[in-house]
Amino acid sequence: MRNAIDEKYVNRIYRYIKNGMSVEDFKSRYHFNDSELMGFIELAKMYGKLIDIENVNDTLVFNKIPLKKEPFNPTKPEKDKLVHTQFCVVSDTHFGNIHQQLHLLNDIYEEAYHRGIKTVLHCGDVVDGNYPIRPEQPRQQGLHGFDEQASYVVDMYPKIKGIKTKYILGSHDESHYKNGQATVNEWISRCRPDLEYLGQDYGELTINGVKIFMDHPGGGCAESLSYKPQKRIERLESGEKPKMLFTGHYHKSYYMMDRNVHSVLVPALCGSTQFQQKQIIANDVGAYFIDMWSDKKGNIQYLNPEEILFEEKDMWDEFGDDRRKVKQLVIK
Repeated sequence: MRNAIDEKYVNRIYRYIKNGMSVEDFKSRYHFNDSELMGFIELAKMYGKLIDIENVNDTLVFNKIPLKKEPFNPTKPEKDKLVHTQFCVVSDTHFGNIHQQLHLLNDIYEEAYHRGIKTVLHCGDVVDGNYPIRPEQPRQQGLHGFDEQASYVVDMYPKIKGIKTKYILGSHDESHYKNGQATVNEWISRCRPDLEYLGQDYGELTINGVKIFMDHPGGGCAESLSYKPQKRIERLESGEKPKMLFTGHYHKSYYMMDRNVHSVLVPALCGSTQFQQKQIIANDVGAYFIDMWSDKKGNIQYLNPEEILFEEKDMWDEFGDDRRKVKQLVIK
């Protein structure tokens, strides 16, 4: 809902921002801190004013992006003439971490089963991995090393007849390879044919003609949740762009559409870790159910990205409870 006061504020501040203007100069002149500036950029976007921040010669500057309005299309096809597809997207289960939430993953898969969903995407960091440079990590794990973590996925990941999980690996999964060239995907996919490996950090697939990318990037999340997906989409050539981009790693939940690409930051299915708590990093826990209607050319005509978020009361803090009380979800 539009707010007249907010809109007036956005219009006023937006006029002060000039293309190529230094971010530091703006913050100093108008007394904004980093959080306030990122909050304003998100608010401005709600009112159709897109502001990007670019690095030019080691200086952060503004770039105001003209809003491209979709032309009115009176001939848009009715839904009953399109291909209707449902699937589910999860990420960052971090199995082995004491804050893992297998019971919540089970809840998501059970709901997917009842909805008749046949495909689940997993955007990486299936296991918690092993980082020798982090001496505190063993205290944060209930499962240690490659064998314990990979075996746990094989034995405990939900197994439902008719559902195929297509997954990529993330940085935590890759840590096992860096330590001893042990690839989690080799173990999992050989033992579980229902879990299909698509790649390290990146995967590409097509569902009913719709091109989809799965990403597990590095680095931290920007204050503006739209920033990293926008930069990712910008770097893609026009002919290479997918219709949907799903990004794990950041443990954030966010949907946007940019340059005709539907982009989703996929929340985690692991509780807040010690590292996140120390760094005061918010941790969204949940998943997405996707309802889409596409034409014969693989263009998405209608989309409903349903966000499912769990509350703190839904999570278990102790790995022991999750391990002792939760059995593998098996539906034959």
